[in-house]
Amino acid sequence: MRVTPSEPSQDRTSIAKNSQFFAGNTDYATRVSALETYENIRRAIDPQIAGVHDLLDVGNGGVFDYDTSLVERIVGVDLFLQDTPAGLPENVTLRYGDALALTEPDAAYDCVLENSVFHHLIGSDTQSTLANIRQAIDEAYRVLKPGGRFVVMESCVSVLAFAIERRLFYAVRQLARTPLMRHPATLQVPPEMIGSMIEGRFGNVAVAPIPVGRWILQFGRRWPSALTPARPYLITATRT
Repeated sequence: MRVTPSEPSQDRTSIAKNSQFFAGNTDYATRVSALETYENIRRAIDPQIAGVHDLLDVGNGGVFDYDTSLVERIVGVDLFLQDTPAGLPENVTLRYGDALALTEPDAAYDCVLENSVFHHLIGSDTQSTLANIRQAIDEAYRVLKPGGRFVVMESCVSVLAFAIERRLFYAVRQLARTPLMRHPATLQVPPEMIGSMIEGRFGNVAVAPIPVGRWILQFGRRWPSALTPARPYLITATRT
């Protein structure tokens, strides 16, 4: 049985800001669906989930960047989801859930999807944020059946860009606490770092870049892809 850890944990202000930004944010979902980069993300995710019986979509946010008809049953969880609103497909259930302390039973799912989740798992500093990512990976491993697939789509940056983000992290967190920054604070890490964390738990990992279009979302706003170091990556592993 899972014992809920006292650490690591997410920053309370960050949780509130994420909930405020994403809850009922239909404008964000519309912007995501209209960009070529996110069409490419859907094309990358769909083959990974096709034919899955039970899928746990962690950090769902009420947004589906994939074809829900490819899966028999989908459970989407997030910190601000309480119940399933009207209008969703019959195979989808939404409910409250914490990526760091899932209430789902052990070995219950054929696939766990974490789509643009890791960079939102903000702690009190860089190290605690990385610890949160490791905890989310551990929880995904726990709820997967043997042979189950872990699918991560994450916005990543280069090693150099990450070094700069680490230096700016405190300032970004403080700014996110003010009305001047509507989007919650984030920390994007190199794909190699995430791959290493997942491999350390699963023993296997595959990391592949997803092509970007002309535009990409950065802090919830549309940016020319050429002007941001953020790039989407598909990272997968299988529980042995």
